[in-house]
Formats: sequence, structure tokens, C-alpha cells
Amino acid sequence: MRRKMTIVLAVAFLAPLLAGCLFDPREAAPPGTGGDECWIVPNTPKDVFANLDCGLASSGNSSYDRSLGDDFVFIPRPGDEGGGSFDDWGKVAELDFLNRVKSEFQGTRTAQFGDADGLFEKENVSVGRAEYQGQYLITLDPGDGTEPQVYGGKAIFIVVETSTGWTLQSWEDFDVLDSYPTSGVLRGAYE
Repeated sequence: MRRKMTIVLAVAFLAPLLAGCLFDPREAAPPGTGGDECWIVPNTPKDVFANLDCGLASSGNSSYDRSLGDDFVFIPRPGDEGGGSFDDWGKVAELDFLNRVKSEFQGTRTAQFGDADGLFEKENVSVGRAEYQGQYLITLDPGDGTEPQVYGGKAIFIVVETSTGWTLQSWEDFDVLDSYPTSGVLRGAYE
């Protein structure tokens, strides 16, 4: 009797699972629209940098999009404009740029902010605002067997706290890093 009851309970428990609902694959989100699996809630200012890297690397843009403040602005290093205009380079222009880069570089894309340990030359964190000054490296692989392109420089990053967590308010390039072209050169090329 006990064995019979165990079998009945097992069948009753497993029947809905085997019916297919839980094990059916879900529809994939179209590229550039879905969530990014590597998103972390930005509880600290530096979480923004991890989410920017995640958003650049993934097929979706939500981690990058959510990491930018509504009033985000990019300011290139003088001379790096490349004939382009950065007067109105806000969040919309940044996301348009991101889409063009992702369509061109379909291999691995990474961004490193700070040194290899994520440390900046200067870090000033206060209530609701953080300022980081230091290097960054962006590596973009076309995915066609050619060498990846590397961009780097030194920038000032202003990160502010909002009702939804920390977001990047501004990215201002101010110097080169070794012989790498800066992110201003990159943005100017895909403007």
C-alpha cells in the first residue's frame, strides 16, 4: 500500500512537469532588445563599469542602456573629434554608436575601466556622486579572423546615484594611453 501510494504521488508530481510547460524552450529576444544575463544591480558606483562592459559584450543593449543616465554626455579629447560633431553626444547618440559598433564587430567586445584590477588613478566617492579618473581599454574583434582593434585613453567618469541605482553621467576623455586611439576617435569613426 505504501509503495502504491509513493508511485501515485510520484506520477501526480511528475505528470505536469513532463507535459512540457517547464521544459519547453522560450522564444529568444531579437538582438539588441533583450536583457543582458550579466547585468548586476548598480548598488555601488563601480557596478556601472561592470554593466557597461556587459552591455558592450552582449548582443542585447539593456545593460549599457540602463548604465547611462538620462542626461549622459560624452566629451572627446580636443583634437579627437575627427571632423565629427560631439555637441549633442548624449544617451541617444551613444546607443546609436553602440549599435553600429556591434554590427561591425561581431566577435568578442570588451571594455576595461581602470587598471587590470579595476583601480583608477583618482577616485572620489561622496554621497550620491563618484568621480573616477584613469585609463580604459576597449577591444573590438570583427569576428572574421582579422586582428582585434584596441582603443584606449584616460578619462574622467562621473557616476551619480538615482532612484534606480548608480548611472554614468559623463565620460570625458582627457589624454591618450600609450599609442592607442581614444574612444573619441572610435566614436567619431562610427558617428
